[in-house]
Amino acid sequence: MAGGDASGQTSPVPRRPAVSPAVTVRPARSADLPALARFGAKLARAHHAWDPERFFAPEEPLEDGYAWWLGKELLNPRAVVLAAVARRGRVVGYAYGRIEPRDWNSLRDRCGVGVDLWVEPNARRSGVGRRLVEALVAALVERGAPRIVIGVAARNRDAQRVFARMGFRRTVVELTREVAAPARARPRRAVARREGPRRPGGAQLQRTT
Repeated sequence: MAGGDASGQTSPVPRRPAVSPAVTVRPARSADLPALARFGAKLARAHHAWDPERFFAPEEPLEDGYAWWLGKELLNPRAVVLAAVARRGRVVGYAYGRIEPRDWNSLRDRCGVGVDLWVEPNARRSGVGRRLVEALVAALVERGAPRIVIGVAARNRDAQRVFARMGFRRTVVELTREVAAPARARPRRAVARREGPRRPGGAQLQRTT
């Protein structure tokens, strides 16, 4: 689960927040999208900073892409987008997950997948992240998930510890090895030798040998 830790940590934060506002966790609304988009962009940049080779940097402005995608997911019955809202309606965090079908490549059966978790620094260490996760789990279970699967960046050890205390266990360890880019092969020419059955896009092309 891409997360700024289970409390939302991606940078040093004080052990206790200066202010511990009352926070409500509820389904996200369209009006929340600007804040959620900012949080999603922070999350993507944090992962890219942790490991630039493994986590690519999406095209800027990231906020526009997140607003578009999360806006679509608000309408998706298989998805859950939650907002953590403090006093005066200020959004301080979010969680996002969805029901995913059976994946034969990874031998992962149908389940709920936690995708994003973020809590703003001034709201961390106050249980907001835990509440978001528990609410996300409950919402995915309501949609029929028999289990919840999350992924956490290797550098995000605080989140790993918190998730373990919440009952998540290790099931897969991803390993990455960088390799030299292969030399570019000379492209083979494609010519229209004859027109076969019509396909969308025009004539059938056969490659020369």
